[in-house]
Amino acid sequence: MSIGTFILSLDCEGYWGMADRVNAPPRDGWTTDGLADVYLRLVRLLETHQIPATWAFVAAFVHTRDEMDACSYLLDEPIPYRGRDWAESFKTSYRGGNADGWLCPQALDVVRASGAHEIAAHGFSHLPLDEAHTSATAAQRELELLHEFWLRRGIRPRTFVFPRNQPGHLARVAEEFEAYRPPHPLEVRRDPAARLKRLVAELDPFTAPAEHGRIGRPTALPPAVLLNHRAGGRSLVPAGVTLARLRRLLARAVETGKVLHLYTHPHNFITGRGQLDLLAGVIAEVAARVKAGELRVLTQIECSRQLSRVLDP
Repeated sequence: MSIGTFILSLDCEGYWGMADRVNAPPRDGWTTDGLADVYLRLVRLLETHQIPATWAFVAAFVHTRDEMDACSYLLDEPIPYRGRDWAESFKTSYRGGNADGWLCPQALDVVRASGAHEIAAHGFSHLPLDEAHTSATAAQRELELLHEFWLRRGIRPRTFVFPRNQPGHLARVAEEFEAYRPPHPLEVRRDPAARLKRLVAELDPFTAPAEHGRIGRPTALPPAVLLNHRAGGRSLVPAGVTLARLRRLLARAVETGKVLHLYTHPHNFITGRGQLDLLAGVIAEVAARVKAGELRVLTQIECSRQLSRVLDP
């Protein structure tokens, strides 16, 4: 009997994930306390079933206020991206005395205190590193600041999740990290037709699990599929349909010895209808298959190192 693999990664970013798009009124529940509570609930859910995960943090999101007040890069310097300052919305909000949605150092504290999970990196300010819009100089600055931040925290993340799932400047990233999470094929394009295709894919019962990845510098991990965020148009997809789709993917991963790499954003559990219940259903299925000896759960770094042992002994 083959054994499948399950990986869960969480992109921890708050408003930094949409820094160039934050023009609307604040989202309900996106307070520092509200976000911290979501992280605590997610950690408790995973602890209940003894499922380790990879939490990829944007460094700016988990800055303390003292650290942020000392960060001229985010407060004073323009960060060019597509003709505007990437941190413009943050500067306006922070100078107005509002850090809700932007800063939540408690999120990192909660995950770190659990001792059960991998802490990965998701950029310094979530500036996309695609080479079409971010220069080598800008990428270098972000990665240098990222290195300094994690050094202060006494943590050395070994895997990287690219902001917006847009890989770039891989040679420089490889100097800091062993492996990265590549985008799922459906997430490579960003146009409206591609977004519609991703939504339709939520109804596709024939989705195949991923291969195990590709050795390199850095190693490419198995691409991840997004746990449907049940908000806006995506809330039209019944939770039962999503759960059935993911159960089929797990079954196929077991049958073929392949991988289901699932990812989500903790803040989705504030805005998504029944989002925590949906994830709980997936995790319960994973735990049952682990208990049956059909499935193993890996973090991103465990997956990378296992791949290295198998393919590059």
